Amino acid sequence: MKTQLSFLSILLLLFCSNGAFSQVSTEPAVPNAAGKVTISYDATKGTAGLKDCNCDIYIHIGAVTESAASTTWSIVPFTWGTANTNAKMTKVVGQANLYTYELTPNTFFDNPNGLTIYRLGMVFRNADGSKEGKNSSGGDIFVTLAQGFQVAFTSPASSSVSLEVGESFTFTAETSAPSADISLKLDGALVKSGTAIQSLSYTYLASQAGNYKLVADASSGSNQDSQTVDIEVFAPSTIATLPAGAKLGINYLSDTEVILALNAPGKKLVNVIGDFNDWTKMPSYQMNRTPDGEIFWLKITGLTPKKEYIFQYLVDGVIRIGDPYADKTSDPDNDQEIISQGRYSGLKPYPSGKTQYQATYLQTAQNDFSWKNTSYEKPEPEELVIYELLVRDFDDKRSYKAVEDRLDYLHDLGVNAIELMPVGEFEGNLSWGYNPSFFFAPDKYYGTKNELKQLIDAAHGKGIMIIMDLVLNHAFGQNPMVRLYNDGEFGSPTPDNPWFNRNATHPFNVGYDFNHESNYTQAFVDSVNNYWLTEYKVDGIRFDLSKGFTQVVSGTDVGKWSQYDASRIKIWKHIYDRIKTNHPETYVILEHLADNSEERELADYGLMFWGNMNFDFREMAKGQNRDFNWAYYGSRGWKEPNLVAYQESHDEERVMWETLTYGATSPINLKQLENAVNRNQLLTAFYFGIPGAKMIWQFGEFGYDQELNNDRLGIKPTKWQYLDDPQRQRLFQLYQEMIDLKAQHSVFSDPDKTTMTLSGTVKSIILESESIDVVMHGNFGLSTAANVPVSFPKTGTWYNYFTGEELVVSSNTVNFSFRSSEFYLFTDKKLEKPLEGILQMDFVTEIPKEIVPDDAFIIYPIPTQGRLTIQLPIEMRGANYRIIDMTGRILKEGNSANGSEILELDVRNIQAGIYIFEAYDTKRVLFKRFIKN
Repeated sequence: MKTQLSFLSILLLLFCSNGAFSQVSTEPAVPNAAGKVTISYDATKGTAGLKDCNCDIYIHIGAVTESAASTTWSIVPFTWGTANTNAKMTKVVGQANLYTYELTPNTFFDNPNGLTIYRLGMVFRNADGSKEGKNSSGGDIFVTLAQGFQVAFTSPASSSVSLEVGESFTFTAETSAPSADISLKLDGALVKSGTAIQSLSYTYLASQAGNYKLVADASSGSNQDSQTVDIEVFAPSTIATLPAGAKLGINYLSDTEVILALNAPGKKLVNVIGDFNDWTKMPSYQMNRTPDGEIFWLKITGLTPKKEYIFQYLVDGVIRIGDPYADKTSDPDNDQEIISQGRYSGLKPYPSGKTQYQATYLQTAQNDFSWKNTSYEKPEPEELVIYELLVRDFDDKRSYKAVEDRLDYLHDLGVNAIELMPVGEFEGNLSWGYNPSFFFAPDKYYGTKNELKQLIDAAHGKGIMIIMDLVLNHAFGQNPMVRLYNDGEFGSPTPDNPWFNRNATHPFNVGYDFNHESNYTQAFVDSVNNYWLTEYKVDGIRFDLSKGFTQVVSGTDVGKWSQYDASRIKIWKHIYDRIKTNHPETYVILEHLADNSEERELADYGLMFWGNMNFDFREMAKGQNRDFNWAYYGSRGWKEPNLVAYQESHDEERVMWETLTYGATSPINLKQLENAVNRNQLLTAFYFGIPGAKMIWQFGEFGYDQELNNDRLGIKPTKWQYLDDPQRQRLFQLYQEMIDLKAQHSVFSDPDKTTMTLSGTVKSIILESESIDVVMHGNFGLSTAANVPVSFPKTGTWYNYFTGEELVVSSNTVNFSFRSSEFYLFTDKKLEKPLEGILQMDFVTEIPKEIVPDDAFIIYPIPTQGRLTIQLPIEMRGANYRIIDMTGRILKEGNSANGSEILELDVRNIQAGIYIFEAYDTKRVLFKRFIKN
């Protein structure tokens, strides 16, 4: 049972006497624990989870005995999700959504120790608890019980009210006794009174700006009590048109002047408070309101150049929020850790004691960042090799600067784009970033905004594009646009919120769901996109949870949510068109994962899509057979190569972890690292053999094997030391070679013809173009596949890329034998041979049909302690030879020029281990592995 409740809800629900304020009312309005209480529940209010449910409704109720402010249920008489008749509410005749429940708290609860019952906590439900009715913030509902005689204001529901001059408000004071004397005094002057009553109301007309107190005094016999409400009356906002050229947020006019503009439709008045006025409300800092009532704005002068000011908007005298468009925030809960760790140079401490909640910065006369690398060529979308990384976990320093320091590594790997997981200001300091609060501010835990710009600029200097992961499906509770319509507190968006849905329209939402059919949201999204593309010169945007940009309500229906959605397509075409208008070369990538008909339409329009192939690759990683043709855009019927297929992403379990944890152990043991690397090399080679854009999740290139879901969102160790392991190096080097092939030869990105045979155990990919043809064959089975016919698109000479050896093909079908996880990559043009040792000896044997008889090429004794005898084929007398270790390092080389096919080599000076003997001439290369004890 949840017992968390926001401070706002505590204030609102201290006394629930009027259904206009809450979904719960009581009779009497100020109930006493010793008296009978009738609870009335309106199912249309609050979260409205039981509205028109056509079901029995049950009360889940608890007694709060710690204090009048506690939210802990100390005594709970009913079990959740049971059809207990004692918890069943009575439906009010003639009212479809109104229910009542009667109890006397002191006798209702099992309370043998006679604890004081301060409050009643409650949630309403259907019989099995699958539907709930909660307060407007999605929390428990509370009713405070009077302790003895008490008077309370039941209108307003809080201890203060803000009014504009000319506005009226009806105050109501009620007592816990059925008959009492009540008087109301405004700043000490009696304004209304009554005798032998339980309730007294007074309508106040706000005629003059100022601060006032309304006091309710009540007595019943010898019992007396009083209650006070603070009244703040503001002068009306000046109506004035927003100056030409000014936009929402902070507008810097000069070194000493700014215009602040806040979109707050439906609000009455806004004051600016901050360092420049000592956080006090002043008439000179009350904002103007535009004639349409949409925007509040204020010109502030006399600012000190380059000085940082922290400020907030105080809306309707109650709500404190930062500027939604600010590029730097001040956080009461998280900044001190940043300061103490030295993560952000010169960061000012939060103005504690002067305000509360998140604030924002403004600073005139800022020095412009000096961009150095402004001229670079962007790859075509299908040429992208994207490296997705999380700044927090990519380097133990967890900073923009640390990522910049690792750019040489990424450049050497060969990637041409980095996709940064969200770096916009998020809640907390350690996060994946998908809990955004401020959409224009880089998160300070990683460093300054200029350090982020420096990372981007340095990446561009190395030919690496930057793709920003933006979260525009939702926002979290600290977001000022959420809090602006929650009386400044935390909780679900209220129905009058211009940007957010009251309830999410899809089943996988987190946080608070944007309404993307709202003109307000569309304008906001366009401004966020344009800001990052302009101010930070990012090259592309990956949109998180893009399938959520819909108003077609699906509730918990995942199937309906994933179906073709014309309104969602319209939304995305609008976003895409706006981006391309100002930044035509931008990569626009969606995490959509929707119906193929929808993705195909948008892909052919120009948008790119994540293609999640993790399940298939994980299955193959542990020894299962899968057809992964869906990783190819052509298999989906798309006209454009706009699919970013991936083996792994931040959301998916690691492929190498799957191999080492669940890999088959017979007839080959995939859980052994050497075999696991072989398996992952096979997967990676074929993955890069599929035309189109590619994405690597950080450290996949050396087989990162830390489980994701043991602590899904927690910090993961970096494991950079894996690069010192020869086996891991082999996988890394294969990634390098496949990426380089893709970079050098367009056939891997957009061939003229693609033929894929991926259903069987032995799989093939054939790529054809005017410049070069490529053939890949590999055994995805767990045992040797002997004499398997594999295809070549034409006869003639083909070249094994990893060995350089030639194969003369006289027929379009050639019989090959493959060991488990063995693969070949052939080209019809001879390419520069890669480093030795990338593939195991088992994987670089002579090409089948050209291989010499076993008795013509012999190495003995194996294992050897000092002398090694090699018998070569007679036709290879005079061949060159060398001995290499498993990392490709040459330890011994020479020539068999003595005219004999027998070589005698002294290997006593070679350390114990596994080595490769290689003999080669102008026609062939022979390999065998041997062991030195």
